[in-house]
Amino acid sequence: QSRTLPFVRTSLAAVALAIVVACGRSDRRATRAATPGDHSTAPTTSVTPPGPDPIILRAPRVGAGPLRAYAYSALDTAIWTSVDKAPAIARVLAFDDDAGSVAVVDGRGALRRFDLRAGAVTPPPQVKLTGLSTYDGQSIYGINAKGDVARLTRTDETPWLLTPPGGARDVAPRPDGSIIVVGSRKGSTVLWHVRPPESRLLDSAVLPPPAADRVVRTQLGDRVYLVADSSIEGVRGRDLVAVAPITFPRRIRAVAATPSGDRIYVALDSTTTLQVIDRYSDRLTTGAELPGAAIDMRMDPLGRYILVRPLAGDSAWILAVGTDHVSATVHTAWTTDLPFVGPDGQVATSVKNDVVFVDATTGVKKRVVPGGAKDFWIPIRWNGFRPRPASLDAPVTFNGVQRDTTDTIGKVIENSKHDSTLNPSASHAIVDTAHGNIGRGGPEYVVQFAAVLSADAARSVASSLGGSGRNPRVIESKQQGRTIYKVVMGPFSTQEQAEAAGRAANRQYWVYQGTP
Repeated sequence: QSRTLPFVRTSLAAVALAIVVACGRSDRRATRAATPGDHSTAPTTSVTPPGPDPIILRAPRVGAGPLRAYAYSALDTAIWTSVDKAPAIARVLAFDDDAGSVAVVDGRGALRRFDLRAGAVTPPPQVKLTGLSTYDGQSIYGINAKGDVARLTRTDETPWLLTPPGGARDVAPRPDGSIIVVGSRKGSTVLWHVRPPESRLLDSAVLPPPAADRVVRTQLGDRVYLVADSSIEGVRGRDLVAVAPITFPRRIRAVAATPSGDRIYVALDSTTTLQVIDRYSDRLTTGAELPGAAIDMRMDPLGRYILVRPLAGDSAWILAVGTDHVSATVHTAWTTDLPFVGPDGQVATSVKNDVVFVDATTGVKKRVVPGGAKDFWIPIRWNGFRPRPASLDAPVTFNGVQRDTTDTIGKVIENSKHDSTLNPSASHAIVDTAHGNIGRGGPEYVVQFAAVLSADAARSVASSLGGSGRNPRVIESKQQGRTIYKVVMGPFSTQEQAEAAGRAANRQYWVYQGTP
């Protein structure tokens, strides 16, 4: 089963909207939002919506190549290109919007991270893990050859390891930071609840046979669902209390949960009816009829539609969650990343080498991205590519003298000893012994190349810069309680000089008046 969730790590506000519109107990009365107008170039929007921007990341589907970012509304022009080459991608784990980092599994099964701020791609870890999973994109869990559970983060030099009482087969990370480890014992499923970095078992449970072969969890719900050959059983994540299992007359082919976990859709072998489990009654409700048997399913991250893959043929059925009826049948290949439902309700399909967007309610073609299917598509939501308002970069002024807003209190006091406005015996220039005189009249310009959370990553970016001008350096600043490491070059006396240094470095850059 595909584990890819398009627009991974959708904001809580968006998920909450999905619960109200499509997943709540009153969702039968609200079937869908208004359909956007038919335009061949881009979906229409009346105003720029608040919150993170819908972004599409694209990397070559075969071989290594640069990762590029596109605004969802303008897929013909890249707004950002990575410095490092991205490897072939097997599947996406999650997007960490705080760090601006995408965690993926590459074609060789190894964890890789794409840093959207530094444009860097991390090398594969030394430890070989299988069954990689994550909740937030920060902590990645996997299982080594001995059956131990390992946790990989961006900052840990060595992975955290857990040796459960029995060999682990799967890991289900939870929103509260804990994990549920799944194992087996004598044909039964065994669960262990742990909160890393502690190794102490918070709880454990043994479920009756048959042993589960798949784990399904929801974005917001508390439950974890364990799927065996022809049965599915829900377990409460906080205390591992199981609800009565539901057994089906045929083998389970695919399972898809709404974002809130209110309903679970189950596709059975050689049947045309999707079984629907109600989360509150733990019983089957009226099923959803399909044109044929299904082999796979993919849930819209906003809970409006389910994309269903038929047992045969290059097509997909679009099932409206609000009505449990197929709204359209579309022609598409089925890959790990395509098709997916976009934020405007259009469905991105793969037709030969092109990506074709169609209306989810009618199947009518809306726009085409020629050659788009040659890339692997990663939909995310992030505002990290937005231009910064100039007011945010205005330097702090003390008695009419501009100051670097990244200075600590100690640096400000030290600089005041050499400042004639605060110390009459000082000269008119503030001297930076490493980079020359600053503040000798007229504006100064600085080039910024990266703003990252890791000092090592910042130093790596600084060492890779080959632009002309002053040597790059790393400065620190505090933002919302976090330390940000910025790679800068300068100062330069004119904006033209700063722009020239940025272009010579051959990577994305920003020019600021004063210090960023």
